[in-house]
Amino acid sequence: MNKKFKVAVLVNKNMAASIFSNDTLDFLHSFADTNDLQTLPEAMTADYMRTALHDADACITCWGTPAFTDDMFGGGLRMIAHAAGSIKNLVPKNFWNTGCRLTSNAPVIAEDVAQTTLALILCSLKNLWGFAKSTRDGQWAGGEKSRFATRRLDGLRVGVIGASHVGKEVIKILLPFKCEVVLSDPYISPIEAGNLGVKLMSLDELITTSDVVTLHAPPAETARHIINSRNAPMFKDGALFINTARGMSVDENALIKELQTGRIFACIDVTDPEPPAPDHPFRKLDNVILTPHVAGGHTVNGRHMLGDNSVREVYNFLTKGLIKYDIRREMLELMA
Repeated sequence: MNKKFKVAVLVNKNMAASIFSNDTLDFLHSFADTNDLQTLPEAMTADYMRTALHDADACITCWGTPAFTDDMFGGGLRMIAHAAGSIKNLVPKNFWNTGCRLTSNAPVIAEDVAQTTLALILCSLKNLWGFAKSTRDGQWAGGEKSRFATRRLDGLRVGVIGASHVGKEVIKILLPFKCEVVLSDPYISPIEAGNLGVKLMSLDELITTSDVVTLHAPPAETARHIINSRNAPMFKDGALFINTARGMSVDENALIKELQTGRIFACIDVTDPEPPAPDHPFRKLDNVILTPHVAGGHTVNGRHMLGDNSVREVYNFLTKGLIKYDIRREMLELMA
């Protein structure tokens, strides 16, 4: 490679420190010149982006990068590597006519979310939340009877709603536990479900028959209130519900009504809106574990994976014309 490429790093200073390891930066600088990363702004701005994008072949963006505007695509920019997940608010509508390519780390973050989902499932089935509280309260009882008696995952039916990047990773991570994994997704054929190792069924059947229901649908209007007042009462007594997708997919009032009966348990990482009000029932109910939208993209080594993958995507595109996680316009409807 005789001539170095130019890659604009369009992330703020703190984000750059969290996603780029020294090894990744060494690799980036081996094939590309970049803007001065030591002088990255505390908050990325559109004006900084326009200057950094001058004559750039590619750029790297992440959380905190402002939305692109149409005038940013006149200088030969060929690729945007988004180190975060969703790109829906990153590029303008006319982007798809510019010839510029786009990649996202949504599949990488999906692995992180899947691990969090598995952790929530296992901790809930084993009632580790309750046992930890009882020992803090001075008790030492490991076998008390309750509606949420401890269970192992083997042999249970786990219903996955949505074969998104995360949904597929959750399926992959669950199968070794020898549980029965079933799937509901209107965009997946039975053959595709079979290739994933799961059985495809209707949403109602999944909710009615599953011991664990985990939601991984994209935040599209077609997925608004997938869990609602009609089907929330269908959860089995003792069922566990997990939402690490988006708050909009759940009618919270309907779910709260079922939770207040005490017959189901829920782990909620996302709400609508965020954050929930200080007096929101999710914060107070004993059968709810509420976390602040941290299921994916927040681990130290996971952040480094995001920077590493984005740099590799840029390198492979600029040197070979290849993109592993290419995003096309027709994919938007089914993406987060």
